[in-house]
Amino acid sequence: MAEFDAAPPNTRAGGNDDNLRVKEVGNPSHNADEFDMVAYQNEVPLWKRIHQHSLTQMFLMSIQAFCGPAMADAIAGLGGGGLATPQTSNIATSINYACLAITCLFGGPIVNRLGTKWALVLGAMSFPIRGASYYCNSKFGIQWFLIFGAFITGTGSGCWYVAESGTIMSIAPSGARGKYLALWIVARNLGQLIGGAINLSKNHQAGAKGGVTPDTYIAFLIIESLAFPFAWLISPLHNVVRSDGTKVRVAEKLSTKAEFKLIKVTMTSKLILLSALWAVWSFFYSGTWSTYLGTYFSTRARALSSLISPFFCIIGCFGLGFILDMKSLSQRRRAQLGLFTVLILNTGVYIWTIIMQTKFNKHSPGKIDWVDKLYPSAFLPYFFVQTTGPLSQSYMYWLLSSFATDAQANVRNGAAFRCLEAVGQAISYGMNTQIKTSPLIGFCVTFGLMAAAMGPMILLVNSTPNEIPADVLDKEEHERELEDHQNQQKPVGEKDEDVNFSVNRV
Repeated sequence: MAEFDAAPPNTRAGGNDDNLRVKEVGNPSHNADEFDMVAYQNEVPLWKRIHQHSLTQMFLMSIQAFCGPAMADAIAGLGGGGLATPQTSNIATSINYACLAITCLFGGPIVNRLGTKWALVLGAMSFPIRGASYYCNSKFGIQWFLIFGAFITGTGSGCWYVAESGTIMSIAPSGARGKYLALWIVARNLGQLIGGAINLSKNHQAGAKGGVTPDTYIAFLIIESLAFPFAWLISPLHNVVRSDGTKVRVAEKLSTKAEFKLIKVTMTSKLILLSALWAVWSFFYSGTWSTYLGTYFSTRARALSSLISPFFCIIGCFGLGFILDMKSLSQRRRAQLGLFTVLILNTGVYIWTIIMQTKFNKHSPGKIDWVDKLYPSAFLPYFFVQTTGPLSQSYMYWLLSSFATDAQANVRNGAAFRCLEAVGQAISYGMNTQIKTSPLIGFCVTFGLMAAAMGPMILLVNSTPNEIPADVLDKEEHERELEDHQNQQKPVGEKDEDVNFSVNRV
């Protein structure tokens, strides 16, 4: 087992395996090594230290995730976007994720040039368009706005997603990445809880048919608008101070041409190639399970489902976070244990769902309400997938950050992974626009994708370095600086003796 724990000889943290990390062009900034925590505390006002603290920044990112992506998930959690028929919503959502994928593909260079803060600000401006388009379609039947809004939100959200992934993977201290990521993923799912409460309060009457009330989307629109002011409060990465007293390792800015050249390097790196199928699969479930909810559940049952689904996610994500932060295990062992946990839980949920769907294909249940005896067994697979799905996403971002050499590498890797995630979502929702009888095909495809992703992921996880490369590089540079400083303090004769002594030893 000791040999299994040890990292392969060519994949040490910050080592010489160029396929496992993006090659750096230009010299890295040494701001992390030069940072003096004592001087910082003495010279910087308390309010500013609190603002620049990594936990504060993660809270600000989580609030934006709650206002933006979480509200989008809440709308999807209504089943077909809450519309009377899910097909139009699935078409719009598919277009949204197609645009998001394209933006994420080129998002790394864009965000690294703009800076994560300004990319977040620009992206947050597009969030309210989603709620507005659903309101107009529900109230006035304007379907073209739903489709056109999908183009705008897909592009804007893509810019925001790239900046978000680079930020959340960079600001967390190495010993608490699992818990920080759990906080972020829980905030995203709490949005669905709030959305479900809004929906249930307006659609709780028995016998309600069709879509949810138009006023429901007004509440979503208001919450989505709140992401914009919080995006302005984000501090640039080079100013963030982690809770362990370290700063984010930031490389020097590259030219736009050099950044675009790195797209190919990133997309063809071993890190992205081995995680590609996992990325496509990680959000693939959302389209099929949303269609499942819209097809088989009444309006108020869908509202109740979207309310209570995120509760177990909170426990699950923080539970996985504690596993991934266990100091008694090496980083590589934690990666293996996390992968095993995520795969086992997802497998159980998928098998259960396929069994339920097979029964529905034989005997259609009609529209299931929460007072029906069938409701618990039919709803629980959806309930648990709202936990196992986010677990797979939280785990993957933790794993990606385990290979990071600096903040810009996190942005590029995050952009590539987000691109592939969006491709999976676009395919999933696009596929479900054609499935008008049974979501069974979607469930089987999702299960098959997970099975196909297992092999490459095992290879990747078994090559996880035992320390984050960025941390190792910081330590090595700090040691060199200390050594240079000590040599400068020595008398000239003493330096010569050291050199002669070294030569004699050789």
